[in-house]
Amino acid sequence: MSRLGLGRFGVSLLAVSVALALAWTTIGVDAPPPALAQGPAPAPTAGPPVWVATHSPTDVWSGPESDAISFGPARIGFPFRVLAPQERSRLFVYNPLSDSVGWIDALAVGPIPTPTVEQLAALLAPPPFETWWAMTHTPAIAWSAPGPDAVAWTRIPQWRYLQVIAPDESGRVLTLDPRNDGYGYIDILALGAVGAPPAEYFAAPPPDDETLDLPGRVIGTVDSFDRPSRENYFALDRLFHADPVTVQGVLDRGEGTWYRVGESSYMPADSVRVPRLPERTFPGRWVDANLSEPVLVTAYEGERPVYSALAVKGTVAFQTPTGVFRILRRVANETMDSATIGIPRTAPTGYYLRDVLYTQYFTGDGAALHYNYWRSNWGYAGSHGCMGMNLDDSRFFWDFANVGTPIYVHF
Repeated sequence: MSRLGLGRFGVSLLAVSVALALAWTTIGVDAPPPALAQGPAPAPTAGPPVWVATHSPTDVWSGPESDAISFGPARIGFPFRVLAPQERSRLFVYNPLSDSVGWIDALAVGPIPTPTVEQLAALLAPPPFETWWAMTHTPAIAWSAPGPDAVAWTRIPQWRYLQVIAPDESGRVLTLDPRNDGYGYIDILALGAVGAPPAEYFAAPPPDDETLDLPGRVIGTVDSFDRPSRENYFALDRLFHADPVTVQGVLDRGEGTWYRVGESSYMPADSVRVPRLPERTFPGRWVDANLSEPVLVTAYEGERPVYSALAVKGTVAFQTPTGVFRILRRVANETMDSATIGIPRTAPTGYYLRDVLYTQYFTGDGAALHYNYWRSNWGYAGSHGCMGMNLDDSRFFWDFANVGTPIYVHF
């Protein structure tokens, strides 16, 4: 298919030599496919060349018959040279752009002066490139060049507006990110044409209503955004349950509260668990354990929270005790055996667990902070009364606390 969307319907040079002699003898026309060669070409028109241009929609056809094959639509306003008198309702014409011949509906064209060589040359020249807006419909990479030796510069999130500023080259196009003036070559298959970005896309992020500095944890699976808005084109990274974040500011947007968790990264506040200073505090280092789900264990220095983690708490049958405690003893690596607290290993609630790391007991009957490698429902019930955490979090509290460190457990 040609640039006009027209199929090529050629005739042999011998069949149309008389017709083409009325135009330029230097223009060649291909021979038609055998299936379309159904008789001699129409007789050429006599006299000077006749040119027409389309003023209404029409297709280019393989013949004048009603069951002729369509080769696609002809561009409105495009010139064709008439090669033969009208037959039925169509004209046999030459297309100078695709260098082919075909039939067009006579009622869709009107006569025009013979185009100059310069006018026809302008038609044959490729149209000038025009920039266009695109959006990444999948995460993409900004490359340094279009070729295979290009260097990956940066990752482009899904739903990012980009302005395409150069034609396709080796399957990539040069783009400009209007928000940071960053350039890069993007795989064209990762882009889709869209309209211009809305005005809000270029607006600066709003100021915080309140400045915070709180260690928080993500609840569930949630996207972060580079504006306090759920619009897809503001989306950044996807975060997962229990991922750590630092809440630096809070904004009330009317539709809901947002936390700023980076220089320009925002999350809905209901997707982040942050510590709230309890009624009771302690001097120096101490640990607060809020058993309201999702359970959050926070390391404090005085009234300043320095680290928070989601933890598994005790079930209804084996509830985590509440109150003020102190760490009584610590075991870096131990085997936990339910038989030591009167529960046979083979019982439904029995257990025998090797290599339990970073255990810090705060009651005489076995309640402790420790590494919990056999569960991952962080923030919810599932233990025999202990508060179990992942490896990194349990290691932090091991390094943070010591024998005698206060632990305040409450709802």
